[in-house]
Amino acid sequence: MDRLSDTGWTGLHLVVAVCVVLFVPLGLGVLGRGRTLARAWLLVAVPAVIALALPRGVVAGALSVPYLAACCLVPVVLRRDRLTAFAAACLPVAAIGLVAERAGVELLGFPAGVLGLTAAHFHVAGFGAMLLLSLNRAAGREPGHAREGKAAGTANVLGPIGVAVVGVGFLIGRTPLGERAGDLVELLGAGLLSAALWLAIATRTGRAARLLLGLSVLTMGLALLYALGQLITIPHLNLTWMVLTHGVLNAAAVLTALVVAGVHREQPWSEHRWSHRIGHGRERFEAASAALLGWDMHRGAGAWVDPATPPAFVGQRMRSSLGVWRLRVPEPCEVLDVVRDDSRTVMHYLALPGHTFDGDESFAVVLDPDGQVRLEVSVRSRPALLVARLTEPVVPVAQWTFIARCAAVLRTAPVTASAPSRTGRS
Repeated sequence: MDRLSDTGWTGLHLVVAVCVVLFVPLGLGVLGRGRTLARAWLLVAVPAVIALALPRGVVAGALSVPYLAACCLVPVVLRRDRLTAFAAACLPVAAIGLVAERAGVELLGFPAGVLGLTAAHFHVAGFGAMLLLSLNRAAGREPGHAREGKAAGTANVLGPIGVAVVGVGFLIGRTPLGERAGDLVELLGAGLLSAALWLAIATRTGRAARLLLGLSVLTMGLALLYALGQLITIPHLNLTWMVLTHGVLNAAAVLTALVVAGVHREQPWSEHRWSHRIGHGRERFEAASAALLGWDMHRGAGAWVDPATPPAFVGQRMRSSLGVWRLRVPEPCEVLDVVRDDSRTVMHYLALPGHTFDGDESFAVVLDPDGQVRLEVSVRSRPALLVARLTEPVVPVAQWTFIARCAAVLRTAPVTASAPSRTGRS
């Protein structure tokens, strides 16, 4: 096998980094399983990406170990379905290759180049592509898609076999049978995998499917040509150019397909509750209540609210936004209820079309009998805009952060002589 140049290594590490950060959480999100694992994925993905930027050695290898541990959990989460279980089983193989390559260890006699390619191959062709086959099978089961269902069934048999055969080819290349025998087996595996992907994509309709089919024919054609070029003398790209073309385009195609699948799947509702202590005594309660109903809490937490916006009242339509400069996202809402009691102030509003999320939020400032003042928040939501759908696994973290900032604002809200009138529900 020819060697990777410095440019080839950069391209390979870029592909692996994209796989580590995006492929797995997106895949878990599309399947709707393992949400807890997906939400915590950045905790293991970021150290692994840092490891890719460091020189090989103990530190880089150690930073990759948490990622390996997390990848070993994915097959447990996705064990119920055969095809998704096979896709998940590819992740520990990819992670082992990553850890060994970053640590500079020749695992089973494989050099760094093979280990790095193993990490990329089993992420993209293993986890990503097999996940797409699983989603394609689900679509083929829908009424009126009998032909697609049969094609998906055939693709689902050929795909896993192709991935496994490519892996066997890697192993055979290190045995007394020699690299030539291993290259022959890899060619067979690449052919089976290509046939599975082409068959699965060809049964789909629409411009996106045609684009993916054309891209797949190009990238897998390059893979077949390279594998054949290891056996006979024919013009083909070297390994560096294979990474920069086949590897990058394949990763982009699978990532795009996962994003499209994630965008079009039905989004589940999620419910969260938070409680923060924000002070003590009547004055703190009154100050926090005024900041809540006057929208100062939202402003202080980073949301833009028109200064002319009046205090909250039932039926009020309020338009705020989050972000910076031109990246601000509008967050239109309608106030459903306002409660102003001696020991409880509540504002409940509904997200309107154009909001990042569907759902509603309720903010309550509560004065306990012992004088403690708390902010209680309940949120029922599901992603509505594309940005929220793509980042769905980390949405609870963003929500928790915003609520924590709201609580910090209420802790320091200025005490004034005026207080909101206590007229009950309005």
